[in-house]
Amino acid sequence: MLQRVILNGFKSIKTMDIELRPLNILIGANGAGKSNLISFFKMLNEMMAGRLQQYIGIQKC
Repeated sequence: MLQRVILNGFKSIKTMDIELRPLNILIGANGAGKSNLISFFKMLNEMMAGRLQQYIGIQKC
């Protein structure tokens, strides 16, 4: 199980170090990066499934 994620320079997330637990709740102001964190996990899922190129090809800039 993934226990910790460290992100640097992913979309609007400059730096993030987050410890993951069985249940994680994202709370924050608009523009805090909640959607971008979810987007990271979607990208990670596609990478693990071997579909990263397709995922990147259909993403909006």
